[in-house]
Amino acid sequence: MSGSTPHEIGIVHYPGAQVACILGLTDLFGIASTIALDQQQSGETPFRVTHWKPIHSRAANLSCVYDSAPHGGPQPRTLIIPPTLVNLPNPDVAGNVVSWIRSRHASGATLVALCSGAFILAETGLVDGQSVATHQICADALARRFPKIVVDTNRRIIDHGDIITAGGFLSWVDVGLFLVDRILGPATRAETARLVLSDPAADEARYFTGFAPPQTHGDRAILKAQEWVHMRDGRGVSLAALATASGLERRTLLRRFAKATGMTPIEYCRAVRIARARELLEGGDASQKQIAQSLGYKDIASFARVFRKATGSAPGAYRKSFSLSSISLADFTAKMANRQKKHLFEAGLQTG
Repeated sequence: MSGSTPHEIGIVHYPGAQVACILGLTDLFGIASTIALDQQQSGETPFRVTHWKPIHSRAANLSCVYDSAPHGGPQPRTLIIPPTLVNLPNPDVAGNVVSWIRSRHASGATLVALCSGAFILAETGLVDGQSVATHQICADALARRFPKIVVDTNRRIIDHGDIITAGGFLSWVDVGLFLVDRILGPATRAETARLVLSDPAADEARYFTGFAPPQTHGDRAILKAQEWVHMRDGRGVSLAALATASGLERRTLLRRFAKATGMTPIEYCRAVRIARARELLEGGDASQKQIAQSLGYKDIASFARVFRKATGSAPGAYRKSFSLSSISLADFTAKMANRQKKHLFEAGLQTG
């Protein structure tokens, strides 16, 4: 990053946006800033994170409701459109949001859409004729609603320079690290990934899914298989389909998958589904029936039984303990600061 002005990353908090994604990205960029400051031995904060929200339904502009480093008027250089939690973005409530996003892009901001956030991006008309990444679950609906775009579920991140789209499980982590790499460099990205993807302590579990997919093993074929599983949230994955996705014979796939991840494909798919279930329980008000159906369980009882075995807690009790809906931004910011200090101390990054 050149110069001393922080790179401002704005996150659009539109109606129905996934709160876990917004808070998680704020956390990730905060950690990256702390690491970059230590690496560069500089007193300038590399990232400024702002949240933008439509306060009034008919207001032409969105209001900045959070600023990590308030100094002068906020002007996002990168603008992230997070996904929804369950339902697709409602076009009836997104009109002013779409107009504001289009104007930010005209002013030079890079737009980043995650998963179902692609619906709002597509509403701007800025990706007509271009390829767009999104989650497999909403790909057909996106293609039907916006026939001028090319929906691509085979690539996790599609970078057009001024517009970036991503789909699949934990796409916000992927894109967050992608932006850290682009703006602050690979060294900061690597250290941020090491901290963000490490298993959290029990008292920090509400901000994480509890599953860090092993991605540093270097086996490209297995990484393809993992991505294929993630894009489907672990649903309906057969060994034959996984072998085709990875380009490996079944026996070779089983051996290399276990070596790379420490799990069989079945165990891995189960872990992905539970992680997604935890994310849904933490970040919104979808019913247990909706969550069970979206993840391919035949009924609530089956879902609850598997979830309890994996986490030690019933879905309802887990939501009561870890729901993000009642967490204030002030509480989150304090939690984030304490977690950064703890992680940095343990990693030996703090001085003095």
